[in-house]
Amino acid sequence: PELIRILFAAAPGRIALITDAMAAAGARDGRYTLGELEVDVVDGVARVAGTSTIAGSTLTQDAALRVALKAGIDLPSAVDALTRAPAEAIGVDDRLGILREGFAADAVLLDAALAPRAVWLDGRRMR
Repeated sequence: PELIRILFAAAPGRIALITDAMAAAGARDGRYTLGELEVDVVDGVARVAGTSTIAGSTLTQDAALRVALKAGIDLPSAVDALTRAPAEAIGVDDRLGILREGFAADAVLLDAALAPRAVWLDGRRMR
């Protein structure tokens, strides 16, 4: 938590929270496929089946938000780090990362516990 606070304080508006999560992110423990690899997820950790080699992340964006908030980052800064900052970092902030007319209308509605309650993709509600 301390390192997270230091980073946000040192580079306000320039911290991007991302995840390289595999398809098993947010799913129950079990066996999944990652490309041609069989992957076992146990206690949220994905490992190449039959080995101790970590296969990928199972961190979801809502979980990353909760981690940032638990570390003491304020909600607007944490949301910015999950949305606008990554879009800017990869040069697509002219069409992604904020809710604005003409931008991609992808959004997630979170409840008070920060659990996803609704998802919009291209302006259409998915769930």
